[in-house]
Formats: sequence, structure tokens, C-alpha cells
Amino acid sequence: MIEFKNVPLASLRDLREQYLASLRYPQELHCEWLVAKGTCVSIETDVERVGYFVCSEEGQLVEFYLLDKMFARKEEIFGRMLGEFQIKNAFCKSFDDLFMTCCHTFCRFCKIGGILFRFFTDEIVMPLPTGVTVRKAKEIDVPLLLTHDSDLYESPEELNYTVSNRMILMYEKAGALVGCGYLIRVLPDKDIFDVGMWVNPAFRRQGYAVMIISHLKKTCLKAGYVPVAGCAADNVASRRTLERCGFMTKHCAVVFEF
Repeated sequence: MIEFKNVPLASLRDLREQYLASLRYPQELHCEWLVAKGTCVSIETDVERVGYFVCSEEGQLVEFYLLDKMFARKEEIFGRMLGEFQIKNAFCKSFDDLFMTCCHTFCRFCKIGGILFRFFTDEIVMPLPTGVTVRKAKEIDVPLLLTHDSDLYESPEELNYTVSNRMILMYEKAGALVGCGYLIRVLPDKDIFDVGMWVNPAFRRQGYAVMIISHLKKTCLKAGYVPVAGCAADNVASRRTLERCGFMTKHCAVVFEF
């Protein structure tokens, strides 16, 4: 008999490690952050834990995993899970095979929600121009950063977290903030870093977006890290910037409705 039990995320550590190892390509940072704040549910038989799933704070299904020996029952378990927890939608990486298959089996509608970049050339497109300096953002910079538009951060709490953990680089010229770069380790034990950027509106359409992504990519490669990236499906500008910097994609994040 299959049972579902709410559990803390920490209790799923071993299963999550198996899940992440089963993915053919690196985890998406956006998904990792959704999981960190989500509701975790263990899938159990009478004798053992055989899988789990995680829903975001908004109730969106973001992870689903079963041990191999349970694959024959995946539709039964997935269907019960959708009904009992009233799950209406899911956010699934296209290289997450089991999750993707189950979503397609039950979905009424789906669309591409994000573009995932897991490949890149080693070529660095654009060096830092003369006069542009780079430094890590510090707590003292937060008030200044908060004065800029919300494209820079999703919430003040997120901004404080990324700054306090030295995940944001500030690019400056003649004392003015040109833009910011994000360099965020996706998983604690992996040298895989998500890269992203924001350009001050006063400096847009001047090539600084490419400059920032190029510098972040170069920083990763110099340190022996693997850079990955993602953007919303409708964010054409970010996609073009990443592609100009040698990032390539054949994967996406799919939004399903059940």
C-alpha cells in the first residue's frame, strides 16, 4: 500500500541525491530555490520509502521521484498524488525523464516556461572595457541596490541573501553602477554555478549585458567551475545575450496544467 507523508526537506537528503544524480544535466537554480521553500512529501510502502515529491509555496509541483523498482506503478502513484493533494500545475525540466513522462500522461495543457542553457563554447566574447571595475556587493550596498527596478531582485529578502553570501558582483564605471552579475552555486557540493545579469537602465543597449555574462563565464572557467543559465521563455533579450556569449540550449522548462 502506498502512503504519502509530509516530511522535512532534510529527511529526503539521500533520495534527493539519487534524484539529482539521475538527471542527465545539472539542476536548475530556480527549481532548487522553489524546493527550499516548498512542501515535501514522502512516498512510502509498508516497509520503505520509495520516492518523494515537492510542491512550491504556491502549490506548483516542482519535483517527483521514484526508485527504479516503482516505475511500473508511476501512473498510479502520480495520479493519486495529483488528486489527493489537489495539484493543478507543474514546472518540469525537459531532461527530467520520469517527471516529464508522468506530466504528459495527465496534463490538459502545457507550454514552454523557460529556456535552459547547459552547453557553451569556451570562447569569451567580450573583455571588460577600460574603466570598468568589478567587486563583490556588500551589505552596505543593499540600500543603493534597492533603489533600482525590481528586475534586479524578486524580493528584498532574496537580495539580502545573495548579497550577504557574496553572490552578486557589481560592475562600475566612473563611480556609477553599470550593472550586476549573479554567480550562484546551484548545489552545495557541486562546482556548478548559475550565471545571470542585470543592467542599470541608464546603461542598457550599450553591450554591457554581454560584457557581464562574458566576465561571469570567464570567472567560472578560470576557477574550474561549470557555468549554467536559464531565462524565461519570453525573455528574448536575455536569451540572445546568453547565446552571444557562447551558451547553447536544447532544453527547456515546461509548465503543465492538470
